[in-house]
Amino acid sequence: MYKNLSLQRKEDLLSQIGLTTFEQKDYFFKQKTAEAYIADFIRNLRNADTDPEVLKLDSEAVLKSIEAQHGLLVERAKGIYSFSHLTFHEYFAAREIVTNSSWKNLVEHITEKRWREVFLLTAGMMRKADDLVWMMKIQIDKLLAQDEKIQQLLVWLNEKTSSVETTYKLAAVRSLYFISTNDILYDSMIYQFNDKSRKVLSNLAIKIDRRLNRNFEINEISIDSLMLFLIGVSLDINFYHENLYQLLGEISNLDFQQQIREIQNELPSLSQDKEVLSEWIVTDRDIWVEKLRSVMIKNRNIGYDWQFSELQKDLLKQYYDANKLLVDCLNSDCYINREVRQKIEDTLFLPIKS
Repeated sequence: MYKNLSLQRKEDLLSQIGLTTFEQKDYFFKQKTAEAYIADFIRNLRNADTDPEVLKLDSEAVLKSIEAQHGLLVERAKGIYSFSHLTFHEYFAAREIVTNSSWKNLVEHITEKRWREVFLLTAGMMRKADDLVWMMKIQIDKLLAQDEKIQQLLVWLNEKTSSVETTYKLAAVRSLYFISTNDILYDSMIYQFNDKSRKVLSNLAIKIDRRLNRNFEINEISIDSLMLFLIGVSLDINFYHENLYQLLGEISNLDFQQQIREIQNELPSLSQDKEVLSEWIVTDRDIWVEKLRSVMIKNRNIGYDWQFSELQKDLLKQYYDANKLLVDCLNSDCYINREVRQKIEDTLFLPIKS
């Protein structure tokens, strides 16, 4: 039976098994389960013998042939099978989606990390991925569509970004400011400090506009990103002193300078005992951060404490990760209409229009 199958039919069989088991999270499945999938496939082939006993024997033989000839399915334990590598499992799942044009079913999994490679593989296999990336964008926007408070955040995000003088892509700038709204997202940031440069960026912002990584000049975005970093992460006092001192040299507004200087003067002196400094981090840092936050809000319209619930924070994380996946698809070797690509990029991290 197996040797009479064409290469395409063999791939079709593996694809059907791949997607079915992947959807069910069955990375390891029983031999009888695999044989049932095989029997269901071969019963529809021309000249197939549909006698139940013959189908059972044929499905057993096909499974053993796949294992012996290709090694794509392997017996991990007695009567327990899996794909020989997760990449093969993901590949055949994606191939089945492409074959059946099952984009709608795929985008339902936009927030599930285990589907990430399947999305990327699917986009790469499609002759034209316009429909898939549009559906992804729509599904991502739906995640936040019903939350009024988060929509207010996106309105602020757009207004803030539009007020910044920059040559960078606005979607990249929006993603950078979006990071500051949720402390869970700070693990998505990269930072680099040395004598010649200071970068506090989101990985996603760099993917949207690679100029950020190549040439990150000192400007209002760099000032904002560092200040947001200072209130978002607990750091040592020496770090606060050094970077506030550098900020003073970059801020041109004298009133703003004076306010930052007063904030810096409230930091304990580095000459004090280490235990005293450590105690300040525990007891007084949060109070100091709130003072810095108020200065940021007044002068830069950033640093708001949105007081999101844990559910909203999780939703924002899903939204950010889903947008990152969408950008990765746009940046992959998939074929997308230039106008579609540009329109999706231009509307990343924007509120839903009422």
